[in-house]
Amino acid sequence: MYPAPELSGTHRALATLITERLRLLLERRSIRFAVVGFLLIAASTFTFFPAPVQAVDFDPRWIFILPVAIAAIAAGLREGLTVALISVALIGLFAAAATGGAYGEAALVTLVAQWFALLGIVAAVLGAFAEAHYSVQSSLMQLATTDPLTKVSNIERFYHELSVLQASKTPYVVMILDLDELKTLNDQHGHQAGSMAIQTVANVLRSVVRGTDTIARYGGDEFVVILKDADRVGAQIVTNRVRTLLADQKLPQAPEALLTVSMGVAVAGEDGATSEELLSVADKAMYEDKRSRKMAV
Repeated sequence: MYPAPELSGTHRALATLITERLRLLLERRSIRFAVVGFLLIAASTFTFFPAPVQAVDFDPRWIFILPVAIAAIAAGLREGLTVALISVALIGLFAAAATGGAYGEAALVTLVAQWFALLGIVAAVLGAFAEAHYSVQSSLMQLATTDPLTKVSNIERFYHELSVLQASKTPYVVMILDLDELKTLNDQHGHQAGSMAIQTVANVLRSVVRGTDTIARYGGDEFVVILKDADRVGAQIVTNRVRTLLADQKLPQAPEALLTVSMGVAVAGEDGATSEELLSVADKAMYEDKRSRKMAV
């Protein structure tokens, strides 16, 4: 009898969640080193101090596969092979110590070669599969979180980055930008010119902000930017730089068009704590900027 689809889906979702959480945990080098180190110590203990009576005929050196497998799956081929080499060195050391040095040199070399071949194959296979899997996952994640027109992040990635920053208590600034007079540009020169203008704004933003910051297309001709470890003064510097660079841009379809943007800024902690509060403040500031510049013309 097959399980109900809802239950099966729940089990898969739970398994995926547990796997993802475990992978993220082991990706932290300090935690991964602690786990692998503990398993190496455990395997060494069972190897050097074997149980006097065993229920089954079991070679405790097989336990060294565990740290090798975890290192290869969590960190890839190189770290897996490194742990395999450490494990083989421990196996050879314990074999020589257990016999009081009576272990023949040729026999010891053969033992070490056999175990290195075994553990090396485990590390190579699991590490290669893990790296290929993470590469595919990374590519899929990039596609799922990238705006196809501008190649900057989409709104889902923006909200994810905000949640991470809020959880870590890192200071940051949220900026909202709106391309001015896009409808006029579309009406006079066509939508291709409008799309090129949007791409140009994205390219200027990429050239101004740091690699640790986040640029996302908020929708239509609006962009949102997260400036990490920044304050209002730093945001103003970015704002001025964006306007200066945009003024020098020319669209092939409309070389006489002047690209300008309206911008609003919200500082985390000063203007709000949640994403909704910060976006609301930045949005109001952006429209105030647009209104004041129209009145100045």
